[in-house]
Amino acid sequence: MEFMKLHLPDIIEWNDETLTDTYGRMTVTALERGFGRTFGTALRRVMLSSLEGSAPVSVSIKGAEHEFSVLTGVLEDVPDIILNVKSLSVKYDGDETAQLFLKADKVGVYTAASFECPEDVTISNPDQLIAEITEDSGELDIVVDIQRGKGFITQDEWYNSGKGREIGTILVDSWFCPVKKVNFEVESARVGDRTDFDKLNIEVTTDGSISPRDAIESSTKILMRHFEMILGIGLEEPELEIEELEADEDAMEEAPVVENEPAADVDLADTDLSKRYVKILSAGGIATVDQLAAKTADELLELRNFGAASLDVVKELLESHKRSLAI
Repeated sequence: MEFMKLHLPDIIEWNDETLTDTYGRMTVTALERGFGRTFGTALRRVMLSSLEGSAPVSVSIKGAEHEFSVLTGVLEDVPDIILNVKSLSVKYDGDETAQLFLKADKVGVYTAASFECPEDVTISNPDQLIAEITEDSGELDIVVDIQRGKGFITQDEWYNSGKGREIGTILVDSWFCPVKKVNFEVESARVGDRTDFDKLNIEVTTDGSISPRDAIESSTKILMRHFEMILGIGLEEPELEIEELEADEDAMEEAPVVENEPAADVDLADTDLSKRYVKILSAGGIATVDQLAAKTADELLELRNFGAASLDVVKELLESHKRSLAI
């Protein structure tokens, strides 16, 4: 497959034998020389820095006023319990703070599965150790605050933002990224007689709150969104509120219907068409909507830097002005 005399990958596949909820290996081949490292680096950087996730923000433990307290009848001290809580892998899509509760007063080992969670919170590693009560006098009463975020936020940053001012609230460093590790390697690939193409193998390990496939797809969408903004295309219009939509519908019903009314010609620069497309069409001698409608699809595709995607954009513009391309 070629695009502007560049070879596009023919094979993009996952290794089904090793694919799990937390690990996946994807192969992309064949790529132009150098593109393997370019794609691998970009995807790896986005996956490890820009994906949103959920993590513990603070911990409250009954009987522990600060993180260096000791709990009677509990094997672990408070710093160990906090480290165990920080290791929780949580899936949560809400905007507000969610709370997990663990209450126990019997001898035994308590894991992440012992937490009482809201309906919209899922713990991906229920076997994670939290603490062990070793004596009948021991008691665990733990509240964990969960939030959704991005990147890494330290205790100090949480405190400076106003959190953790209450006595007994212990702030923790929060690592929100759901991806634990990303490795990639670039091998040589053959296309015909040429052997200087790239084959990209990329391995993704997550915490279980997101699948490796979803991690790569989300990272790709983030990159595409940035590239679309550079091109000036693909920008989504803000969604109207329900009241506005209903008002628009009422106005349409009340407005008189005028059939076969010719629409006035409009300069392309005054339409919603991006500056990039206006410039491409202007270079071909097309400056208005009527001039554009007079062209056939084949004539437009002959213009420099005008492809199939551009043709779809132009057709949508003409439809909005009750026009269509010439046949």
